[in-house]
Amino acid sequence: MKRTTLTARSVWQVARLLIGVALVVLLIPVLLTPDFWQTLAAVDKPLALLAFVLSVVSVASKAWRWGMVMRWRGIPLRPAYLFGSYLVGMFFNHFLPSGLGGDVVRAYETARDTGRGAESVTGVLVERGSGMLAVFAAGSLGALLTPGIPVGVALLAHGLFVGALLAIWALWLDLTGRALDGIGQRLPAGVRTAWGKLGAVYHEFRRYRREWRILGAIMVQSLVTLALTLASVYALVLAFGQHIPFSSFAAFFSIATAIDVIPFSLNGLGVREGVFVFFLGLLGVGAAPALGVALMIRLIVLVQAFGGGLIFLAREVRQRRRAGHEGTGVR
Repeated sequence: MKRTTLTARSVWQVARLLIGVALVVLLIPVLLTPDFWQTLAAVDKPLALLAFVLSVVSVASKAWRWGMVMRWRGIPLRPAYLFGSYLVGMFFNHFLPSGLGGDVVRAYETARDTGRGAESVTGVLVERGSGMLAVFAAGSLGALLTPGIPVGVALLAHGLFVGALLAIWALWLDLTGRALDGIGQRLPAGVRTAWGKLGAVYHEFRRYRREWRILGAIMVQSLVTLALTLASVYALVLAFGQHIPFSSFAAFFSIATAIDVIPFSLNGLGVREGVFVFFLGLLGVGAAPALGVALMIRLIVLVQAFGGGLIFLAREVRQRRRAGHEGTGVR
């Protein structure tokens, strides 16, 4: 059974790699055009630098939002720890082909360091979920405010927002909680332990149902984070000489974010670039500048992820030294 699972996982990894390569191959004609390289050479460097700074600040804002959630649950964490862990998560998302998500790493590290497993996992889920909800809300609003936006794009933007709200509502229903508890009671004893851990995370999540003050604070912080992220990417669009309505851009960005989360290929290889070329093309942006924007975003993220890798390495060295000192009785 174990061998079958590993084989299936390997096949899925190869399939994702092939999908990514295929998407990159489809974009090669754009890369080979003189227009692409001329557009890249003419990019506004101060605006590109501004985009990088705004991106780093947006990551710090996400880390602060995560800290708000953890403090509410009585787990105060240092801002430097939160920011570093967010960068470590980015490293795992973008540099390792294992499929182990950065959010999983953040949750694992926090649970290990605090001894609060359910709260740590739920804190990451709430932090990430609030950010996605803010993106979808902005996309839906942008679709409403943009005249002439393609009907399919508008419907998709609205559908993402409404679907997210319905999913949260369904998870918070008492009926859902009773159903999950009932399923757990009928499972074999060997599976029941794992289901119990999942149930602990779920019931921890339900604690937020009526905590409107912390939920409101998290959503305000999510809007701040979203504004920084949108400003960063929009600065890149302007850096490539493209002037499109900001509301249209917000609608497109919500869809692009949702697609980017789905693991179609390893590390999103080719997916983000293809999405940007397609959707920015609907807004009148040429393939060359659209691809340039996507590649610049990837470069900005990779630079931060590389920093996360260095932080992870330093933490591992400290962890091993600490374990070595404890093993030898050194204090």
